[in-house]
Amino acid sequence: MQHKHFFAIGGFVAVALLTSCGAAKITDEQKAQISELRRQQASLGEKIKVRQSEIARLETEIADRERAVTKCNEEKLALEQRLAKYPNAWPDYTEPAKDTVKTNTGKKK
Repeated sequence: MQHKHFFAIGGFVAVALLTSCGAAKITDEQKAQISELRRQQASLGEKIKVRQSEIARLETEIADRERAVTKCNEEKLALEQRLAKYPNAWPDYTEPAKDTVKTNTGKKK
């Protein structure tokens, strides 16, 4: 008895598959549409890659410029601090003694 049900259900499934195969056929218009969509997908993929590389280049340039600004600000701060100490802005500089200058410019022996 179970074999009869199995064959009956199998027959219905086979008939359903055979009749649905014709309905699942892709038309030429659908094929053209799929082709166009795949071409657009490839084009968009290339555009994304180009933009991503441009983003990376711009991020590098921004980082370089930020480093330059930081360095400039540090130098500006150092100069402002030295200017605040004026006239003793260069404490590590020692003026040569006046007597050594005279002896160095003296007559040759």
